[in-house]
Amino acid sequence: MAKLRALIIGVSEHTSISANNLPFCKNDIFAVKQAFIQGLKVDPSELFLCGAMGTVTAAEVISALHHLSDISEEDDSILLYFSGHGTTVTDSHYLVLSDQLIKTQELIKYLDNINAKNKVLFLDCCLAGNFTVDGTAVFNINESVDEFAGRGYAVLASCNAQQYSYGHPDKPISLFTSFLCQALTHNLVIKEGKKSLNDIHKLLFMLLEIWNKNNPTQVQTPVYRANMGGTIYFDVQEYHLYVAEKFFSECESYIIYSVEPVHSAIAKRFSVQVILKQPMSFSEIAVINHEIVQTVKYLKIYENKEQEEKWENKSANLVFCYFGLDETDMINTNYLCHTTWADETQDKNQWYPLYKNCEVIDDIHFNVHSYYESLKSFTEEHTATKEKVIVETRVIITRMVTLAEQIISLYNEYLNGTKSESDFKDDMARITPELSKLYFAETDLDISPNDLIEWSQLCSNLAGTIHDFTLYYGQNSFSKRTPENRKACMDMSIRQYYKDLEKLKAIDSSL
Repeated sequence: MAKLRALIIGVSEHTSISANNLPFCKNDIFAVKQAFIQGLKVDPSELFLCGAMGTVTAAEVISALHHLSDISEEDDSILLYFSGHGTTVTDSHYLVLSDQLIKTQELIKYLDNINAKNKVLFLDCCLAGNFTVDGTAVFNINESVDEFAGRGYAVLASCNAQQYSYGHPDKPISLFTSFLCQALTHNLVIKEGKKSLNDIHKLLFMLLEIWNKNNPTQVQTPVYRANMGGTIYFDVQEYHLYVAEKFFSECESYIIYSVEPVHSAIAKRFSVQVILKQPMSFSEIAVINHEIVQTVKYLKIYENKEQEEKWENKSANLVFCYFGLDETDMINTNYLCHTTWADETQDKNQWYPLYKNCEVIDDIHFNVHSYYESLKSFTEEHTATKEKVIVETRVIITRMVTLAEQIISLYNEYLNGTKSESDFKDDMARITPELSKLYFAETDLDISPNDLIEWSQLCSNLAGTIHDFTLYYGQNSFSKRTPENRKACMDMSIRQYYKDLEKLKAIDSSL
């Protein structure tokens, strides 16, 4: 079973090397220890501290790193936190211990080589942004999404390569560590029982941005770099997914294939898929439509607990039925017609419009799909084998994901302040043509067989989200969006990209 382990280092005592002592660093390690336990549910037995008495030697750090390496396994996650002096010597950044310096880049390299799936390094020291990461994640066509997502390392630094890190003016700990502990423990970032590294780092950056606006003489611009595929999701809270009830019923002349809740704030509504087992006129369909309404109107099917509490034991106000001739029609959402039944509380002028191909029969509104046969024929002619769809989709998706990781890395450098918006725009101009070509190739793939529809749809969703990256920093966007809007949209798309990867993990590994 994968474990989450942490090494926490705080160096307060520097007398032997004639550097200023930092008393609050000793406090930092206990604050971070508590934040890791409370916020990320790290088992206390998997926490290792260096510096509880103030002094930390190179031998202690090396021994702790070797121990961490020895006990770690390939699915584990490792957190490493450092608080103390940082300095730059001939362009290289070093962490200052009680007896000597350790080169930051060598620490990152050692951490990367530990046999664990992912590692996160938190640096709270001066000039901390003076480091590099080894490229960006590459999605190999022969690996699953589960193997790719969350693999690699990330570094969160308290300031850029030219700035100092400060102590907190009102707390006996450092400024960055105070905000880091808030970000780690805040319930705002819990989604479905999990916290993502992306949401933690975004909240941390927001807290520091607020500080910087209010304290222009003590600005700390945090830096985030990673070569990790996707992000890490930490399980922090017991979560029970609300599972909607399922309903299936077979009669002599039709099958109720599924009933889905589509309730709104003001109406209880069901969407019903129906397979006709024999040819019927629309008048006959109207008769069975009324039967279906009576069957489903009191069903206890809801999307969440709130809907259940609101609509329990109440009759449906609206029932939408979708009629097809076989299961393939249901899976591909290709219907002969769809109907609407509305009760007397609803405005039937709204729900029963008489457009082209529409009519009302026995108080059931019909919308007849004239394209049914042509779409069914097209689907049959263009449905590929499972093997063909998987291979062709993987070729496109793996490349799109690899490009997405490159874009996110470049975008982070823009946020880090090492790249201007104009530079990032130029980067996007270079990547966008290939990304758009891949996206349109994905939309032009053959139709998936029925047992691959869900996987294919998730891949299509992921491709669409990645293509959204191209919408905000093109030439047209600069005339229509503000820099703040561009950032907000990009951040939302990146968050959705991570969610899409996470959704794809379980089903992808089962192929």
